[in-house]
Amino acid sequence: MENLSSKEHLKELYTDINKLVVFRELLKDPIIIDLKELLLEALQSKKDEIKIKTTYYNIIHKLIKASETFGLKGNLLKAYLVHSIINSKNFFTGAVEKLGINIERSLYRAALNDIEILQYIMNVNLKDIINENTSLVIDYCPTLNKPTINMFNERKLEIIESENPETMLKKIINYYYEIGSGEMSSNVAFRWENGLVGVDNYDYIELSDIIGYTRQKEALKENTEAFINGYAANNVLLLGSRGTGKSSSVKAMLTEFYSKGLRLVEITKNQLLCFPDILSELKNRGKYFIVFIDDLSFEEGEIEYKQMKSFLDGGIEKVPSNVLVYATSNRRHLIKETWGDKLQNGEELHNSDTVNEKLSLSDRFGLKLTYLSPDQKEYFKIVEGLAKKLSLNIPDETLKKEAAAWALNQNGRSGRTAKQFINYICSRK
Repeated sequence: MENLSSKEHLKELYTDINKLVVFRELLKDPIIIDLKELLLEALQSKKDEIKIKTTYYNIIHKLIKASETFGLKGNLLKAYLVHSIINSKNFFTGAVEKLGINIERSLYRAALNDIEILQYIMNVNLKDIINENTSLVIDYCPTLNKPTINMFNERKLEIIESENPETMLKKIINYYYEIGSGEMSSNVAFRWENGLVGVDNYDYIELSDIIGYTRQKEALKENTEAFINGYAANNVLLLGSRGTGKSSSVKAMLTEFYSKGLRLVEITKNQLLCFPDILSELKNRGKYFIVFIDDLSFEEGEIEYKQMKSFLDGGIEKVPSNVLVYATSNRRHLIKETWGDKLQNGEELHNSDTVNEKLSLSDRFGLKLTYLSPDQKEYFKIVEGLAKKLSLNIPDETLKKEAAAWALNQNGRSGRTAKQFINYICSRK
């Protein structure tokens, strides 16, 4: 750790912090602000010991809170600064998300200068500034949020353990390029709330969890694989009855390909009006995105479908090559057709134009996959497969008899019904 016992070192550190260029947004970070205040107060000829101690314990409080929130461990000042760097979003992070190490040397040198400063801060021993116990944040282990939760923690730990600034910068660049920066640095699934918001507890489904529908799963996987490899791929509409595995199939694509740069952004039907903003955000990120709309259908009078149709058709603005739409629906025709469409002109010159426009939305999806409700044989196969995964020791005939009765009394035969039945069986044990 750096020794800050002299005023010269304190002054040098305070001055260096203010020299950040690429990661200048970190100067607004609450802990950096407190650290600067602590350094400034320690430089005074007449020190205010109460203010120094108050600021110091504010830093300790914020570091421990960050640890319990984000799962940081070990040297919390170092872990927190790496966390803040990884979560930064600026002109540098945007460039390396797309280009990796192949950025201009000028930008690389500017970033390296910042990392030299930040690594200097990481190695600060607060005990040299204030004669208080700093062991609280030197080897900390969180309780509320274990580091093992996040799939990318091993990569973050590699950055923390970097021996020198250049090694650290190269690892940071690789992290941005392979995983992402900002809100994408710790998540692979997102929702849209005037911007990307990470989904921390995403439901990671494996393709093998979906029993049956082999042809549909293979077609979806083939299309998705072509997409992330930069080949032509289609927007996909998954049609069929409730509970047949349409949504699960889309989620399984993320589990299958997130390590190769695939990300999923789930939006609601009402957010289709935000589509231009969503595309504007995604096209500049160095990842492949599936915009996922679950249970898509439109009632009479809803106009959001026109926004989607414009995207699927490819309007004036070029459709981003790193974005596809995957949607599920229980309806063959996504827009509800009424007798009014057939019998009244309304404001249309030709009534058939209205009908054709509404029926044509589903045709804009290049790949349509149908998930039919399973027959009894297929339903039993799903039930047996789920029971086998959980090692349930139930005679086949008993299992089938109870599964058939369950489907009859519940929502009919489907993968979801089968899963609910197995959950019921497990709850009786």
